[in-house]
Amino acid sequence: MKQALAALTAGRLGEAERLYRVLLARDGSSPELWNNLGIVLGDLKRPAEAAAALRIALALRPGYDKALVGLGAAAYGAERLDEAVRCWDRALRAIPAQSAGVWFNLGVALQLCGSTTVAMAAFDKAEALMPGDPRVASQRLLCLNYLDLPGEHLLAEHRRFDARFGDRDGRPPPPAAPHTNKPDPEKRLRIGYLSVEFRKHLGGYFLTPLFEGADRNRFEIICYSILPDAQADAHTARFKAQADGWRTVGNLDDEALAAQIRADGIDILVDLAGHSGLNRLPMLARRPAPVQVTWLGYPNGTGMKAVGYRIVDPVSDPVGPTDAHAVETLVRLPAPFLCFHPPAAAPPVVPLPAGASGAVTFGSFNKLSKITDGTVALWAEVLRRVPDARLLLKDRPLSDPGTAAMVRARFAAAGIDPIRLDLVGFIKDADGHLAAYNRIDIALDPHPYNGTITTCDCLWMGAPLVTLAGERHAARVGASLMTAIGLPELVAATPDRYAEIAAGLAGDLSRLMRLRMGMRERVRTSALCDEGRFMRNLETAYRLMWRRWCDQRRSDG
Repeated sequence: MKQALAALTAGRLGEAERLYRVLLARDGSSPELWNNLGIVLGDLKRPAEAAAALRIALALRPGYDKALVGLGAAAYGAERLDEAVRCWDRALRAIPAQSAGVWFNLGVALQLCGSTTVAMAAFDKAEALMPGDPRVASQRLLCLNYLDLPGEHLLAEHRRFDARFGDRDGRPPPPAAPHTNKPDPEKRLRIGYLSVEFRKHLGGYFLTPLFEGADRNRFEIICYSILPDAQADAHTARFKAQADGWRTVGNLDDEALAAQIRADGIDILVDLAGHSGLNRLPMLARRPAPVQVTWLGYPNGTGMKAVGYRIVDPVSDPVGPTDAHAVETLVRLPAPFLCFHPPAAAPPVVPLPAGASGAVTFGSFNKLSKITDGTVALWAEVLRRVPDARLLLKDRPLSDPGTAAMVRARFAAAGIDPIRLDLVGFIKDADGHLAAYNRIDIALDPHPYNGTITTCDCLWMGAPLVTLAGERHAARVGASLMTAIGLPELVAATPDRYAEIAAGLAGDLSRLMRLRMGMRERVRTSALCDEGRFMRNLETAYRLMWRRWCDQRRSDG
Protein backbone atom coordinates (compact mmCIF):
# COMPACT_ATOMS: atom_id res chain seq x y z
CA MET A 1 0.00 0.00 0.00
CA LYS A 2 2.93 2.35 0.72
CA GLN A 3 4.18 1.95 -2.86
CA ALA A 4 0.74 2.79 -4.27
CA LEU A 5 0.41 5.83 -2.02
CA ALA A 6 3.90 6.99 -2.97
CA ALA A 7 3.02 6.70 -6.67
CA LEU A 8 -0.19 8.68 -6.09
CA THR A 9 1.63 11.36 -4.11
CA ALA A 10 4.31 11.64 -6.81
CA GLY A 11 1.70 11.96 -9.56
CA ARG A 12 2.53 8.66 -11.22
CA LEU A 13 -1.14 7.97 -11.73
CA GLY A 14 -0.93 5.03 -14.13
CA GLU A 15 1.40 3.20 -11.77
CA ALA A 16 -0.80 4.09 -8.79
CA GLU A 17 -3.90 2.70 -10.51
CA ARG A 18 -2.13 -0.57 -11.33
CA LEU A 19 -0.86 -1.01 -7.77
CA TYR A 20 -4.23 -0.26 -6.18
CA ARG A 21 -5.96 -2.74 -8.47
CA VAL A 22 -3.41 -5.41 -7.48
CA LEU A 23 -4.08 -4.69 -3.80
CA LEU A 24 -7.85 -4.79 -4.31
CA ALA A 25 -7.58 -8.11 -6.10
CA ARG A 26 -6.10 -9.46 -2.87
CA ASP A 27 -8.48 -7.65 -0.51
CA GLY A 28 -11.56 -6.07 -2.00
CA SER A 29 -13.05 -5.29 1.42
CA SER A 30 -10.80 -2.32 2.24
CA PRO A 31 -12.66 1.02 2.03
CA GLU A 32 -9.33 2.89 2.14
CA LEU A 33 -8.07 1.12 -0.98
CA TRP A 34 -11.30 1.78 -2.89
CA ASN A 35 -11.22 5.42 -1.78
CA ASN A 36 -7.63 5.89 -2.95
CA LEU A 37 -8.40 4.21 -6.26
CA GLY A 38 -11.27 6.66 -6.62
CA ILE A 39 -8.86 9.55 -6.07
CA VAL A 40 -6.50 8.20 -8.72
CA LEU A 41 -9.30 7.70 -11.26
CA GLY A 42 -10.56 11.20 -10.58
CA ASP A 43 -7.09 12.63 -11.23
CA LEU A 44 -7.00 10.56 -14.44
CA LYS A 45 -10.20 12.37 -15.57
CA ARG A 46 -12.33 9.24 -15.44
CA PRO A 47 -15.13 10.59 -13.24
CA ALA A 48 -17.65 7.78 -13.72
CA GLU A 49 -15.11 5.13 -12.70
CA ALA A 50 -13.94 7.30 -9.83
CA ALA A 51 -17.49 7.69 -8.50
CA ALA A 52 -18.05 3.93 -8.76
CA ALA A 53 -14.94 3.20 -6.68
CA LEU A 54 -15.90 5.80 -4.08
CA ARG A 55 -19.41 4.38 -3.78
CA ILE A 56 -17.92 0.95 -3.05
CA ALA A 57 -15.79 2.53 -0.32
CA LEU A 58 -18.89 4.17 1.13
CA ALA A 59 -20.85 0.92 1.00
CA LEU A 60 -18.06 -0.83 2.87
CA ARG A 61 -17.92 1.93 5.48
CA PRO A 62 -21.20 3.92 5.70
CA GLY A 63 -20.53 7.56 6.54
CA TYR A 64 -16.88 7.31 5.41
CA ASP A 65 -15.92 10.97 5.32
CA LYS A 66 -13.12 10.70 2.75
CA ALA A 67 -15.32 8.84 0.28
CA LEU A 68 -18.09 11.42 0.76
CA VAL A 69 -15.65 14.23 0.10
CA GLY A 70 -14.49 12.48 -3.08
CA LEU A 71 -18.04 11.80 -4.25
CA GLY A 72 -18.88 15.45 -3.66
CA ALA A 73 -15.89 16.50 -5.74
CA ALA A 74 -16.89 14.10 -8.54
CA ALA A 75 -20.46 15.43 -8.49
CA TYR A 76 -19.23 19.02 -8.51
CA GLY A 77 -16.95 18.29 -11.46
CA ALA A 78 -19.93 16.84 -13.31
CA GLU A 79 -21.98 19.96 -12.38
CA ARG A 80 -24.39 18.00 -10.18
CA LEU A 81 -24.42 20.69 -7.51
CA ASP A 82 -27.30 19.31 -5.48
CA GLU A 83 -25.50 15.97 -5.09
CA ALA A 84 -22.21 17.70 -4.28
CA VAL A 85 -23.88 19.71 -1.52
CA ARG A 86 -25.46 16.59 -0.01
CA CYS A 87 -22.18 14.64 -0.04
CA TRP A 88 -20.11 17.42 1.48
CA ASP A 89 -22.77 18.16 4.07
CA ARG A 90 -22.71 14.51 5.17
CA ALA A 91 -18.91 14.49 5.29
CA LEU A 92 -18.81 17.63 7.42
CA ARG A 93 -21.06 16.10 10.02
CA ALA A 94 -18.28 13.61 10.67
CA ILE A 95 -15.23 15.93 10.43
CA PRO A 96 -16.37 19.57 10.79
CA ALA A 97 -13.25 20.89 12.50
CA GLN A 98 -10.66 19.40 10.15
CA SER A 99 -12.23 20.26 6.82
CA ALA A 100 -11.50 23.86 5.87
CA GLY A 101 -11.30 23.02 2.17
CA VAL A 102 -14.59 21.12 2.25
CA TRP A 103 -16.33 24.03 3.97
CA PHE A 104 -14.97 26.33 1.27
CA ASN A 105 -16.08 24.04 -1.57
CA LEU A 106 -19.51 23.65 0.04
CA GLY A 107 -19.83 27.43 0.16
CA VAL A 108 -18.98 27.73 -3.54
CA ALA A 109 -21.51 25.04 -4.50
CA LEU A 110 -24.25 26.58 -2.34
CA GLN A 111 -23.56 30.01 -3.82
CA LEU A 112 -23.81 28.64 -7.36
CA CYS A 113 -27.17 27.07 -6.45
CA GLY A 114 -28.48 30.39 -5.16
CA SER A 115 -28.48 29.38 -1.48
CA THR A 116 -26.42 32.42 -0.62
CA THR A 117 -27.27 32.80 3.05
CA VAL A 118 -26.32 29.19 3.77
CA ALA A 119 -23.20 29.65 1.62
CA MET A 120 -22.12 32.53 3.86
CA ALA A 121 -22.25 30.27 6.91
CA ALA A 122 -19.98 27.78 5.10
CA PHE A 123 -17.53 30.53 4.11
CA ASP A 124 -17.48 31.76 7.71
CA LYS A 125 -16.44 28.26 8.79
CA ALA A 126 -13.79 28.05 6.07
CA GLU A 127 -12.34 31.44 6.94
CA ALA A 128 -12.20 30.58 10.65
CA LEU A 129 -10.20 27.45 9.78
CA MET A 130 -8.03 29.16 7.11
CA PRO A 131 -7.58 32.74 8.41
CA GLY A 132 -4.38 33.23 6.43
CA ASP A 133 -5.77 32.34 2.99
CA PRO A 134 -6.69 35.47 0.97
CA ARG A 135 -8.54 33.35 -1.59
CA VAL A 136 -11.03 32.26 1.07
CA ALA A 137 -11.38 35.82 2.37
CA SER A 138 -12.04 37.21 -1.12
CA GLN A 139 -14.62 34.54 -1.94
CA ARG A 140 -16.42 35.29 1.31
CA LEU A 141 -16.44 39.01 0.49
CA LEU A 142 -17.82 38.29 -2.97
CA CYS A 143 -20.64 36.28 -1.41
CA LEU A 144 -21.48 39.16 0.94
CA ASN A 145 -22.37 41.30 -2.08
CA TYR A 146 -25.29 38.99 -2.87
CA LEU A 147 -26.89 39.77 0.49
CA ASP A 148 -28.92 42.86 1.29
CA LEU A 149 -26.41 44.44 3.68
CA PRO A 150 -25.75 48.12 4.44
CA GLY A 151 -22.74 49.80 2.91
CA GLU A 152 -21.04 50.45 6.23
CA HIS A 153 -21.14 46.74 7.06
CA LEU A 154 -19.56 45.83 3.73
CA LEU A 155 -16.92 48.53 4.17
CA ALA A 156 -15.94 47.13 7.57
CA GLU A 157 -15.62 43.62 6.11
CA HIS A 158 -13.43 44.86 3.25
CA ARG A 159 -11.24 46.84 5.64
CA ARG A 160 -10.73 43.64 7.61
CA PHE A 161 -9.26 42.06 4.47
CA ASP A 162 -6.77 44.91 4.22
CA ALA A 163 -5.80 44.54 7.88
CA ARG A 164 -4.96 40.89 7.29
CA PHE A 165 -3.47 40.85 3.80
CA GLY A 166 -2.66 44.45 2.94
CA ASP A 167 -1.77 47.28 5.29
CA ARG A 168 -1.15 45.13 8.35
CA ASP A 169 -1.53 47.36 11.42
CA GLY A 170 -1.41 50.33 9.12
CA ARG A 171 2.03 49.38 7.79
CA PRO A 172 2.14 48.29 4.15
CA PRO A 173 4.84 45.82 3.09
CA PRO A 174 8.00 47.82 2.34
CA PRO A 175 8.42 48.52 -1.37
CA ALA A 176 11.33 46.94 -3.17
CA ALA A 177 12.54 50.39 -4.10
CA PRO A 178 11.15 53.93 -4.38
CA HIS A 179 9.15 54.56 -7.52
CA THR A 180 11.45 55.92 -10.18
CA ASN A 181 8.66 57.05 -12.53
CA LYS A 182 9.36 60.54 -13.83
CA PRO A 183 6.77 62.92 -12.27
CA ASP A 184 5.98 64.61 -15.56
CA PRO A 185 2.23 65.43 -15.64
CA GLU A 186 2.04 65.39 -19.44
CA LYS A 187 4.26 62.42 -20.29
CA ARG A 188 3.07 59.38 -22.24
CA LEU A 189 1.64 57.17 -19.52
CA ARG A 190 2.26 53.45 -19.15
CA ILE A 191 -1.06 51.87 -18.16
CA GLY A 192 -0.90 48.35 -16.77
CA TYR A 193 -4.03 46.19 -16.84
CA LEU A 194 -4.06 43.23 -14.44
CA SER A 195 -6.75 40.67 -15.21
CA VAL A 196 -7.80 37.06 -15.73
CA GLU A 197 -10.39 38.26 -18.26
CA PHE A 198 -8.34 38.76 -21.41
CA ARG A 199 -10.72 36.38 -23.18
CA LYS A 200 -14.21 36.25 -24.66
CA HIS A 201 -16.26 36.42 -21.44
CA LEU A 202 -15.72 39.84 -19.85
CA GLY A 203 -12.99 40.91 -22.23
CA GLY A 204 -15.04 40.65 -25.37
CA TYR A 205 -17.73 42.88 -23.95
CA PHE A 206 -15.97 45.60 -21.99
CA LEU A 207 -12.19 45.45 -22.49
CA THR A 208 -12.09 45.78 -26.27
CA PRO A 209 -12.44 49.61 -26.19
CA LEU A 210 -9.36 49.83 -23.96
CA PHE A 211 -7.30 48.49 -26.86
CA GLU A 212 -9.13 49.76 -29.93
CA GLY A 213 -9.95 53.24 -28.61
CA ALA A 214 -6.77 54.13 -26.71
CA ASP A 215 -4.85 57.25 -27.67
CA ARG A 216 -1.50 55.56 -28.32
CA ASN A 217 0.28 58.89 -28.60
CA ARG A 218 -0.49 59.58 -24.93
CA PHE A 219 -0.92 56.11 -23.44
CA GLU A 220 0.97 52.83 -23.65
CA ILE A 221 -0.78 49.57 -22.70
CA ILE A 222 0.93 46.74 -20.83
CA CYS A 223 -1.17 43.68 -19.94
CA TYR A 224 -0.57 41.35 -16.99
CA SER A 225 -2.59 38.25 -17.74
CA ILE A 226 -3.41 35.83 -14.91
CA LEU A 227 -5.32 33.68 -17.38
CA PRO A 228 -4.07 30.06 -17.60
CA ASP A 229 -2.88 29.18 -21.10
CA ALA A 230 -5.56 26.48 -21.37
CA GLN A 231 -8.27 29.15 -21.11
CA ALA A 232 -6.86 31.48 -23.75
CA ASP A 233 -9.02 32.04 -26.83
CA ALA A 234 -9.18 34.16 -29.98
CA HIS A 235 -9.89 37.27 -27.92
CA THR A 236 -6.74 36.61 -25.88
CA ALA A 237 -4.67 36.48 -29.06
CA ARG A 238 -6.26 39.69 -30.32
CA PHE A 239 -5.63 41.54 -27.05
CA LYS A 240 -2.04 40.30 -27.02
CA ALA A 241 -1.49 41.57 -30.55
CA GLN A 242 -2.95 44.99 -29.70
CA ALA A 243 -1.04 45.51 -26.44
CA ASP A 244 2.27 47.35 -26.35
CA GLY A 245 3.52 44.76 -23.86
CA TRP A 246 2.22 41.43 -22.60
CA ARG A 247 3.13 39.44 -19.51
CA THR A 248 1.65 36.07 -18.56
CA VAL A 249 1.97 36.19 -14.78
CA GLY A 250 -0.23 33.50 -13.27
CA ASN A 251 2.81 31.53 -12.14
CA LEU A 252 4.52 34.48 -10.41
CA ASP A 253 4.25 34.98 -6.65
CA ASP A 254 3.38 38.40 -5.23
CA GLU A 255 6.98 39.53 -4.83
CA ALA A 256 7.98 38.51 -8.37
CA LEU A 257 4.86 40.04 -9.93
CA ALA A 258 5.33 43.31 -8.07
CA ALA A 259 8.97 43.37 -9.17
CA GLN A 260 7.95 42.82 -12.80
CA ILE A 261 5.44 45.68 -12.70
CA ARG A 262 8.05 47.99 -11.17
CA ALA A 263 10.65 46.95 -13.72
CA ASP A 264 8.17 47.74 -16.51
CA GLY A 265 7.81 51.29 -15.17
CA ILE A 266 4.03 51.19 -14.95
CA ASP A 267 2.60 54.59 -14.04
CA ILE A 268 -1.02 53.52 -13.44
CA LEU A 269 -1.90 49.93 -12.58
CA VAL A 270 -5.57 49.03 -13.14
CA ASP A 271 -6.87 45.98 -11.29
CA LEU A 272 -9.81 44.44 -13.21
CA ALA A 273 -10.74 41.73 -10.69
CA GLY A 274 -11.35 43.15 -7.23
CA HIS A 275 -12.27 40.27 -4.93
CA SER A 276 -13.56 38.07 -7.74
CA GLY A 277 -11.87 35.14 -9.44
CA LEU A 278 -8.10 34.80 -9.61
CA ASN A 279 -7.31 38.17 -8.11
CA ARG A 280 -3.89 39.38 -6.94
CA LEU A 281 -4.98 41.93 -4.35
CA PRO A 282 -2.33 41.07 -1.72
CA MET A 283 0.29 41.92 -4.36
CA LEU A 284 -1.18 45.41 -4.69
CA ALA A 285 -0.27 46.06 -1.04
CA ARG A 286 3.34 46.14 -2.26
CA ARG A 287 2.40 49.24 -4.27
CA PRO A 288 4.28 48.27 -7.45
CA ALA A 289 2.89 51.32 -9.32
CA PRO A 290 2.62 54.95 -8.17
CA VAL A 291 -1.11 55.05 -8.99
CA GLN A 292 -3.32 52.01 -8.41
CA VAL A 293 -6.93 51.74 -9.55
CA THR A 294 -9.69 49.14 -9.39
CA TRP A 295 -12.48 48.90 -11.95
CA LEU A 296 -15.08 46.72 -13.58
CA GLY A 297 -14.67 43.13 -12.33
CA TYR A 298 -16.13 43.48 -8.83
CA PRO A 299 -19.19 45.45 -7.64
CA ASN A 300 -17.49 47.01 -4.63
CA GLY A 301 -14.21 48.47 -3.47
CA THR A 302 -11.19 46.42 -2.46
CA GLY A 303 -11.01 47.90 1.04
CA MET A 304 -7.26 48.39 0.54
CA LYS A 305 -5.39 51.60 1.35
CA ALA A 306 -2.88 50.71 -1.35
CA VAL A 307 -5.57 51.13 -4.03
CA GLY A 308 -6.12 54.82 -4.52
CA TYR A 309 -9.07 54.97 -6.89
CA ARG A 310 -12.18 53.15 -8.06
CA ILE A 311 -13.91 54.02 -11.34
CA VAL A 312 -17.70 54.40 -11.17
CA ASP A 313 -20.35 56.87 -12.38
CA PRO A 314 -22.84 59.24 -10.69
CA VAL A 315 -25.76 56.84 -11.19
CA SER A 316 -24.03 53.66 -10.03
CA ASP A 317 -22.50 55.51 -7.07
CA PRO A 318 -24.31 58.76 -6.21
CA VAL A 319 -22.17 61.47 -4.66
CA GLY A 320 -22.35 61.46 -0.88
CA PRO A 321 -23.40 58.19 0.75
CA THR A 322 -21.35 55.92 -1.50
CA ASP A 323 -18.17 57.93 -0.89
CA ALA A 324 -18.44 57.17 2.81
CA HIS A 325 -18.57 53.44 2.06
CA ALA A 326 -15.32 53.28 0.08
CA VAL A 327 -11.66 53.25 1.05
CA GLU A 328 -10.70 54.28 -2.48
CA THR A 329 -11.45 57.70 -3.93
CA LEU A 330 -14.43 57.26 -6.26
CA VAL A 331 -13.72 58.65 -9.72
CA ARG A 332 -17.02 59.21 -11.50
CA LEU A 333 -17.02 59.04 -15.28
CA PRO A 334 -20.01 60.48 -17.12
CA ALA A 335 -22.43 57.53 -17.01
CA PRO A 336 -22.06 54.73 -17.71
CA PHE A 337 -18.89 53.55 -15.95
CA LEU A 338 -18.23 50.96 -18.69
CA CYS A 339 -18.55 50.63 -22.46
CA PHE A 340 -20.32 47.73 -24.16
CA HIS A 341 -18.80 46.27 -27.32
CA PRO A 342 -21.72 44.34 -28.89
CA PRO A 343 -21.13 40.85 -30.30
CA ALA A 344 -20.66 41.15 -34.05
CA ALA A 345 -22.56 37.99 -34.96
CA ALA A 346 -25.54 38.15 -32.61
CA PRO A 347 -28.75 36.55 -33.95
CA PRO A 348 -31.42 38.94 -35.19
CA VAL A 349 -34.12 40.16 -32.81
CA VAL A 350 -37.39 38.30 -33.42
CA PRO A 351 -40.89 39.74 -32.99
CA LEU A 352 -42.41 39.77 -29.53
CA PRO A 353 -42.71 36.20 -28.18
CA ALA A 354 -45.97 37.15 -26.45
CA GLY A 355 -47.44 37.98 -29.83
CA ALA A 356 -47.34 34.30 -30.74
CA SER A 357 -48.01 32.71 -27.34
CA GLY A 358 -50.54 35.19 -26.06
CA ALA A 359 -48.77 35.36 -22.69
CA VAL A 360 -45.79 37.41 -21.57
CA THR A 361 -42.56 35.67 -20.59
CA PHE A 362 -40.37 37.40 -18.04
CA GLY A 363 -36.78 36.25 -17.88
CA SER A 364 -33.34 36.40 -16.31
CA PHE A 365 -30.10 34.79 -17.47
CA ASN A 366 -28.23 35.87 -14.33
CA LYS A 367 -26.33 33.47 -12.11
CA LEU A 368 -28.46 31.66 -9.56
CA SER A 369 -26.14 33.24 -6.97
CA LYS A 370 -27.96 36.50 -7.61
CA ILE A 371 -31.41 34.97 -7.22
CA THR A 372 -31.55 35.43 -3.47
CA ASP A 373 -34.68 34.93 -1.38
CA GLY A 374 -35.33 38.66 -1.74
CA THR A 375 -35.17 38.39 -5.52
CA VAL A 376 -37.51 35.38 -5.47
CA ALA A 377 -40.00 37.42 -3.44
CA LEU A 378 -39.63 40.37 -5.84
CA TRP A 379 -40.26 38.24 -8.91
CA ALA A 380 -43.06 36.29 -7.24
CA GLU A 381 -44.93 39.55 -6.76
CA VAL A 382 -44.50 40.34 -10.47
CA LEU A 383 -45.94 36.94 -11.37
CA ARG A 384 -48.87 37.45 -9.01
CA ARG A 385 -49.72 40.72 -10.75
CA VAL A 386 -49.52 39.07 -14.19
CA PRO A 387 -51.20 35.70 -13.49
CA ASP A 388 -50.88 34.29 -17.02
CA ALA A 389 -47.17 35.19 -17.36
CA ARG A 390 -44.24 32.77 -17.24
CA LEU A 391 -40.72 33.18 -15.89
CA LEU A 392 -37.73 31.81 -17.81
CA LEU A 393 -34.48 31.41 -15.92
CA LYS A 394 -31.22 30.36 -17.55
CA ASP A 395 -27.96 29.46 -15.84
CA ARG A 396 -25.48 26.64 -16.30
CA PRO A 397 -26.32 24.81 -13.01
CA LEU A 398 -29.94 24.44 -14.16
CA SER A 399 -28.75 21.60 -16.40
CA ASP A 400 -28.67 19.59 -13.16
CA PRO A 401 -32.16 18.24 -12.31
CA GLY A 402 -31.42 18.45 -8.58
CA THR A 403 -30.47 22.12 -8.77
CA ALA A 404 -33.52 22.87 -10.94
CA ALA A 405 -35.75 21.16 -8.37
CA MET A 406 -34.26 23.38 -5.64
CA VAL A 407 -35.14 26.50 -7.65
CA ARG A 408 -38.70 25.31 -8.27
CA ALA A 409 -39.10 24.61 -4.56
CA ARG A 410 -37.99 28.14 -3.67
CA PHE A 411 -40.61 29.69 -5.94
CA ALA A 412 -43.25 27.28 -4.66
CA ALA A 413 -42.45 28.45 -1.13
CA ALA A 414 -43.07 32.02 -2.35
CA GLY A 415 -46.51 31.01 -3.62
CA ILE A 416 -45.71 30.53 -7.31
CA ASP A 417 -46.72 27.32 -9.05
CA PRO A 418 -43.48 25.78 -10.37
CA ILE A 419 -45.28 24.93 -13.61
CA ARG A 420 -44.95 28.63 -14.49
CA LEU A 421 -41.15 28.36 -14.57
CA ASP A 422 -39.09 27.53 -17.64
CA LEU A 423 -35.59 26.51 -16.52
CA VAL A 424 -32.81 26.39 -19.09
CA GLY A 425 -29.29 25.09 -18.47
CA PHE A 426 -26.05 25.36 -20.36
CA ILE A 427 -26.05 26.15 -24.07
CA LYS A 428 -22.55 25.61 -25.43
CA ASP A 429 -22.98 27.54 -28.67
CA ALA A 430 -22.62 31.31 -28.11
CA ASP A 431 -25.18 32.14 -30.80
CA GLY A 432 -27.56 29.65 -29.24
CA HIS A 433 -27.12 31.32 -25.88
CA LEU A 434 -27.95 34.74 -27.31
CA ALA A 435 -30.82 33.31 -29.36
CA ALA A 436 -32.39 32.06 -26.13
CA TYR A 437 -33.09 35.70 -25.26
CA ASN A 438 -35.60 35.64 -28.09
CA ARG A 439 -37.82 33.57 -25.78
CA ILE A 440 -38.36 36.40 -23.30
CA ASP A 441 -40.42 39.59 -23.58
CA ILE A 442 -39.26 41.44 -20.47
CA ALA A 443 -36.05 40.96 -18.51
CA LEU A 444 -36.09 41.18 -14.71
CA ASP A 445 -32.99 42.39 -12.89
CA PRO A 446 -32.04 40.61 -9.65
CA HIS A 447 -31.58 42.61 -6.45
CA PRO A 448 -29.38 43.57 -4.64
CA TYR A 449 -26.76 42.27 -7.11
CA ASN A 450 -27.76 43.42 -10.59
CA GLY A 451 -26.70 41.93 -13.88
CA THR A 452 -24.10 43.52 -16.13
CA ILE A 453 -23.16 41.24 -19.04
CA THR A 454 -26.63 39.69 -18.93
CA THR A 455 -28.21 43.14 -19.02
CA CYS A 456 -26.20 44.15 -22.07
CA ASP A 457 -27.09 40.85 -23.75
CA CYS A 458 -30.82 41.11 -23.11
CA LEU A 459 -30.94 44.72 -24.31
CA TRP A 460 -29.00 43.85 -27.46
CA MET A 461 -31.50 41.05 -28.08
CA GLY A 462 -34.44 43.44 -27.74
CA ALA A 463 -35.79 42.77 -24.23
CA PRO A 464 -36.31 45.81 -22.00
CA LEU A 465 -35.10 45.43 -18.41
CA VAL A 466 -36.91 46.36 -15.21
CA THR A 467 -34.51 47.12 -12.37
CA LEU A 468 -34.71 48.19 -8.73
CA ALA A 469 -32.19 50.86 -7.69
CA GLY A 470 -30.67 50.22 -4.27
CA GLU A 471 -28.16 52.00 -2.09
CA ARG A 472 -24.85 50.60 -3.38
CA HIS A 473 -23.05 49.89 -6.64
CA ALA A 474 -24.11 46.25 -7.06
CA ALA A 475 -27.75 47.32 -6.72
CA ARG A 476 -27.44 50.30 -9.07
CA VAL A 477 -25.67 48.91 -12.15
CA GLY A 478 -29.06 48.31 -13.78
CA ALA A 479 -30.02 51.92 -13.14
CA SER A 480 -26.76 53.10 -14.71
CA LEU A 481 -27.22 51.00 -17.85
CA MET A 482 -30.91 51.81 -18.31
CA THR A 483 -30.24 55.50 -17.84
CA ALA A 484 -27.43 55.32 -20.38
CA ILE A 485 -29.79 53.97 -23.08
CA GLY A 486 -32.50 56.51 -22.30
CA LEU A 487 -35.00 54.33 -20.40
CA PRO A 488 -34.83 55.64 -16.81
CA GLU A 489 -38.57 55.07 -16.48
CA LEU A 490 -37.84 51.33 -16.15
CA VAL A 491 -35.81 51.98 -12.99
CA ALA A 492 -37.84 51.48 -9.81
CA ALA A 493 -37.17 53.08 -6.44
CA THR A 494 -39.18 50.54 -4.41
CA PRO A 495 -40.12 46.85 -4.74
CA ASP A 496 -43.77 47.79 -5.22
CA ARG A 497 -42.87 50.17 -8.05
CA TYR A 498 -40.69 47.42 -9.61
CA ALA A 499 -43.69 45.07 -9.77
CA GLU A 500 -45.90 47.91 -11.04
CA ILE A 501 -43.51 48.76 -13.90
CA ALA A 502 -43.13 45.10 -14.90
CA ALA A 503 -46.90 44.49 -14.83
CA GLY A 504 -47.53 47.71 -16.76
CA LEU A 505 -45.14 46.65 -19.52
CA ALA A 506 -46.74 43.20 -19.67
CA GLY A 507 -50.14 44.82 -20.14
CA ASP A 508 -49.07 46.98 -23.08
CA LEU A 509 -47.92 44.69 -25.90
CA SER A 510 -47.87 47.53 -28.42
CA ARG A 511 -45.34 49.44 -26.35
CA LEU A 512 -43.35 46.26 -25.77
CA MET A 513 -43.16 45.60 -29.50
CA ARG A 514 -42.01 49.16 -30.22
CA LEU A 515 -39.35 48.92 -27.55
CA ARG A 516 -38.22 45.54 -28.79
CA MET A 517 -37.85 46.34 -32.42
CA GLY A 518 -36.02 49.62 -31.70
CA MET A 519 -33.88 48.39 -28.83
CA ARG A 520 -30.77 47.33 -30.74
CA GLU A 521 -30.50 50.68 -32.52
CA ARG A 522 -31.25 52.48 -29.25
CA VAL A 523 -28.36 50.65 -27.55
CA ARG A 524 -26.03 51.02 -30.54
CA THR A 525 -26.42 54.81 -30.61
CA SER A 526 -26.40 55.32 -26.83
CA ALA A 527 -23.64 56.32 -24.43
CA LEU A 528 -23.37 52.63 -23.50
CA CYS A 529 -21.75 51.84 -26.86
CA ASP A 530 -19.96 55.13 -27.56
CA GLU A 531 -16.38 53.89 -27.38
CA GLY A 532 -14.82 57.22 -28.35
CA ARG A 533 -16.70 59.11 -25.65
CA PHE A 534 -15.92 56.48 -23.04
CA MET A 535 -12.19 56.34 -23.79
CA ARG A 536 -11.87 60.14 -23.77
CA ASN A 537 -13.49 60.23 -20.34
CA LEU A 538 -11.45 57.30 -19.01
CA GLU A 539 -8.14 58.69 -20.28
CA THR A 540 -8.99 62.10 -18.85
CA ALA A 541 -9.52 60.39 -15.50
CA TYR A 542 -6.17 58.62 -15.82
CA ARG A 543 -4.45 61.90 -16.56
CA LEU A 544 -6.02 63.61 -13.55
CA MET A 545 -4.95 60.76 -11.27
CA TRP A 546 -1.42 61.00 -12.62
CA ARG A 547 -1.25 64.77 -12.20
CA ARG A 548 -2.34 64.40 -8.61
CA TRP A 549 0.52 61.97 -7.99
CA CYS A 550 2.99 64.33 -9.68
CA ASP A 551 1.78 67.21 -7.50
CA GLN A 552 2.17 65.06 -4.40
CA ARG A 553 5.64 63.94 -5.47
CA ARG A 554 6.75 67.54 -5.97
CA SER A 555 5.31 68.61 -2.62
CA ASP A 556 7.09 65.70 -0.89
CA GLY A 557 10.37 66.41 -2.60
